[in-house]
Amino acid sequence: MRTPTTFSLAATMLFVFAAPCRSEDVIFEDAFKDGPSKKWEPVGLDKKDYRVKDGGLEMRVQNGPAKKGMPVLKVILPFKTTDTVIVSVKVTPLDEFTADGEFAGVDLWTDGSPEFAAKKERVKGKLVFAPGKYVFKGKKGEEGDVEKYEVKYTEVTKDAGDLRITVDRGTAFFSVGPSPKGEYTGFFHSALQRDVKECGFCLTAAGAPEKANHWVRFTDFKVVKP
Repeated sequence: MRTPTTFSLAATMLFVFAAPCRSEDVIFEDAFKDGPSKKWEPVGLDKKDYRVKDGGLEMRVQNGPAKKGMPVLKVILPFKTTDTVIVSVKVTPLDEFTADGEFAGVDLWTDGSPEFAAKKERVKGKLVFAPGKYVFKGKKGEEGDVEKYEVKYTEVTKDAGDLRITVDRGTAFFSVGPSPKGEYTGFFHSALQRDVKECGFCLTAAGAPEKANHWVRFTDFKVVKP
């Protein structure tokens, strides 16, 4: 993931793309009614670690901290990081996350690995949306110094809405919504690699304590071009 920048004018664009669009083009969706779509590909994920049940895909939270090459379930789709696409998915932990760093979510996948994430994660004993919002605390002229930013997290609520990643012409935005009031909340954004050969998204869950048997549920997975 790239160096964070302030949540400024570029992030405001998120709300335009996050809002429902009458002319949106659905490029992939999976309601998990009769098993996962054949387009899904497990990467290092054992068959015993995921299942489809009652219209949702359930995944075991991998034990141990997140690391490069951790197991995921990916889908490769026909878009580029310079296009505009939105992925949304409902993520519901079936078991309480009991270790800081334990998470579940959706990642943008580029050229063989995750590049940008939207997660529900336990941080300091609370389940929050992560990455959080970076707030600039420095002086004028210090905007390029990552040490001058403070990360503020928002605690997860049941009615906040789906996890969403908006890819918009070389930048990715993380938001949640819509809420029952039709509202979207933006958290983090970052520049993306532009010259990539393969793009898609992946579902992932990791960080559970050793020997824990925690599961998370994914429903209503959808990718659109607005």
